[in-house]
Amino acid sequence: MQTTSETATSTGQKVTLEYYKAPFGKRLFAFFFDLILMSVVALGFFALTRLILERSSSYQSAFETYVRVSTDSGLYVYEETNDNLVTIKEYYSGETYEVQNDKEEAALTAFYQKDEFFDQQDSASGLALYQAQKIGEKRIGASDSLDYFVYDSSHQLVSNPSYSAEKMNAFYDTAINDGIQYLNNVDAYVAASKTLSLSVNFILIPCSISLSFIIFEFLIPLIFFRRGWQSLGMKVFSLSLLNGMAISPSFKSFLARFLWMFFVEVLLSSMTFGVPIIVSFSMFAFRKDGQSFHDYMSGAYMVDSSEQSVYLSKEERDILLKKAEETEARTDLLFLEDEDKTKKS
Repeated sequence: MQTTSETATSTGQKVTLEYYKAPFGKRLFAFFFDLILMSVVALGFFALTRLILERSSSYQSAFETYVRVSTDSGLYVYEETNDNLVTIKEYYSGETYEVQNDKEEAALTAFYQKDEFFDQQDSASGLALYQAQKIGEKRIGASDSLDYFVYDSSHQLVSNPSYSAEKMNAFYDTAINDGIQYLNNVDAYVAASKTLSLSVNFILIPCSISLSFIIFEFLIPLIFFRRGWQSLGMKVFSLSLLNGMAISPSFKSFLARFLWMFFVEVLLSSMTFGVPIIVSFSMFAFRKDGQSFHDYMSGAYMVDSSEQSVYLSKEERDILLKKAEETEARTDLLFLEDEDKTKKS
């Protein structure tokens, strides 16, 4: 599709400038080109910001509390070499089922005996809660009519002798997950988890994405490609921005476009499951002029500039068009003179 703009020059003459609407494919490739570069840079910013954040006293205190409470529960093991917490299920996964079951039974029993985790919750002690998972109407596996534990002849609760070690291991998988759910209600654990989560979700990730986005969508066009306000992807695929007068938008328009894109399509999308981005994508995919939401709000149009110059201002356009007309006129005059000489000879 071709877009045409008629504007008046300084001499009062009307000129017609024609641009092709940015093809959907080229625009999509330019978007993903920028997205890949932004993702790489955002990862770098994430690593750098994390190093800075980890040095803060509040983060260190929260992390130490989180690790201490987790390891004290016995449901997690801290691997210093990997700087990572893993569940006992993962930690013992290399053992035989018999060994896994024995170690997990010991860890769970110790966990449910600790008063700091079970201080008369639901009017029952921790061990009583654990026993209710083994036997009774609310036992693990009751919905499937499974009896992982039974009473022996001396009325001691033991693992079902008719079940294999592998089948019994399914009980401990669920019991560990249930224990982690109880751990998630411990005040110190909750406070530490909240601090770490807020640091990652509202500081590390937003800052990393924002800095990368500002560099590629604002600073690079502003510093290097003001003619058509091109991002790197737009430059590679020969796409440019124009305003309604078929010249490069003013800085004010470009800034407005960036702000609409940044605050609505990036920040707001992160809180609304990407709804603004979906709306913007649908607009440029189905509108005849190809305007996305931020283009529409700022009065900008993305065009294919591979075969047509983009002018920074009306004055520059008038001057260059006039020079082009003069050059064309001189070429015609030379042709006529050569033709006249041929006739005379």
